[in-house]
Amino acid sequence: PVTAEDGRVYNRADIQKHIDNADNLRSPVTGAPMGPTLVPAVQVQNTLHALIESGAVEDDSAERLKQFTATKKKAEDGDPDAMCDLGGWYYEGSNGLHKDYKQAYVWASKATALNHVPGMANKGMMLYRGRGVDEDKVAGAALLGIAAGRDDVFACYYLGDEYYTGGSGLPKDHKLAKYWLRKALELNQDDEKNNGPDLADGTIDDCKKMLEELDGESKDER
Repeated sequence: PVTAEDGRVYNRADIQKHIDNADNLRSPVTGAPMGPTLVPAVQVQNTLHALIESGAVEDDSAERLKQFTATKKKAEDGDPDAMCDLGGWYYEGSNGLHKDYKQAYVWASKATALNHVPGMANKGMMLYRGRGVDEDKVAGAALLGIAAGRDDVFACYYLGDEYYTGGSGLPKDHKLAKYWLRKALELNQDDEKNNGPDLADGTIDDCKKMLEELDGESKDER
């Protein structure tokens, strides 16, 4: 919860979306003009935490807040898995958080500093794409390469996709594309080797489609 310049308390994600989409910013409650500054509503936040801990409030929002609070504490205590989870929520704008690439990059960098492979993959992708940090394709590709070499399924997929399309940093190279895409699918089926979270179903489908096309090209060349 945050307090906006109209003096009202809002969910941060909802009021931030209202602010970002407004041409002439006005309070959603009073309709009066207001500025974009948001301040954490500490007293309301503390009251919510107390109600949730006591079991007086039980719904999806309460569970998300519980999960966020627990994960953030773990991240601040030095848990790289929690850092990666927190960064991912900020990147996607999920789990009740407003999308914030800068915060996502901060937490991915902290995880990378602890030699965390999925953190390296996330930081590499953000450097490569300029999300939350100035674009640096060389540094981004280097980190993605390290993470892929250490069996992070997402890094393997990302490199395969970039080599498949070419033109945005890495050159088009279908041999390397096939290598990394195949490795991504293999790792996705091997939890013991895979150092990152499993790929989403849609990503797996994309991976298979690219490989089918690449295999078709190989047959045509024979």
